[in-house]
Amino acid sequence: MDNPINSNGPTNFFLRREDSIMKSLRLGACKARLTLLFIVIAAFSFSTGSIGQEAFKIAVVNTEEVLKGSEEATKATETLRAEGERLQKHLQEKADAIRTIQDQKTKAQIFVEDAQTTDLDNQILQLQQEYQHDREIGQQALLEKERELLEPIYKSLEELIINVGKAENYDIILEKRLITLYVKAEYDLTKKFIELMNENNENDENPE
Repeated sequence: MDNPINSNGPTNFFLRREDSIMKSLRLGACKARLTLLFIVIAAFSFSTGSIGQEAFKIAVVNTEEVLKGSEEATKATETLRAEGERLQKHLQEKADAIRTIQDQKTKAQIFVEDAQTTDLDNQILQLQQEYQHDREIGQQALLEKERELLEPIYKSLEELIINVGKAENYDIILEKRLITLYVKAEYDLTKKFIELMNENNENDENPE
């Protein structure tokens, strides 16, 4: 069983959840890297073979920046942060209770035999089991909440990119962070998608 009274206990739990949330906001960037690399190779091959024909239309978008600028995604992240802080506080209280009893046992052992501290040992064991159980349940609840709040936002952004690509006749819209070293501002649709995400969110909140 993990010892709740250490540097890997509840004090650092929320920091790990924050990191997990931000990784989630990258829309599976690591998995997409190889696929996008093949797309870029295909895109340049296609554009090279299209000289004299209709221009190949390409753009980029930084999805991480879009999500950071999205009011809906910001609210979801704040909700997850608050849930994480509540879990952190609860686990810290459990850890403090364990530490208090451990201190009582240490002081008692000065004057009595180990056998006479059995009750304290049982209390410590019970609290450690409760800590482990609450941490596992809390982490699972946070993961489920994360999926509930963020997956619809991911899906909305994905659909938005596809719709804009079709409506404005783009051949490919690429993830800016993964594959570009330089791009002209006119080909960067990041700000456009931030505005569209927030506009769509306002329309959802205030339907006519």
